[in-house]
Amino acid sequence: MPTYEVRDWIDVHHIQRRTLEIANSLGFSRRESNELAIVASELTSNILKYGVRGTIDVEAYADEKGNGISIVARDYGPAFHDLETALLDGHDDKGPIDPLHMLKRKGIGGGLGAVLRLTHSFRVEPERVGKRVHVVRYLSARSRRPPRR
Repeated sequence: MPTYEVRDWIDVHHIQRRTLEIANSLGFSRRESNELAIVASELTSNILKYGVRGTIDVEAYADEKGNGISIVARDYGPAFHDLETALLDGHDDKGPIDPLHMLKRKGIGGGLGAVLRLTHSFRVEPERVGKRVHVVRYLSARSRRPPRR
């Protein structure tokens, strides 16, 4: 499984592009591949905003529910203060985001909500230092096509 270090904003672009390549190779439609690139981008940028540094793993995934792609984000930042609140658009883990601060934050507070909407499985696990966010998106019957080589 390829592990990508996240230390700088350029890493967001590299991981997003690599996720597109992997999703395409697995047979996801163009739309689904782009949605997965958004997921990877959001998870990567969250590492830089809140976790300071970390890693992203992107790989093919299979279980009893089907085949798909797995993205795991690990960071060395604090645990979520309130995960349910962080999943709401326009909020961080402490509550509503002041609109005057949104541009400074490099986002509008919709990232985790988008990750939740664009994946089939979303799990957060605390680690000794930091946290691990694991998401899975399965290939749908409509999107199954021969993988691009």
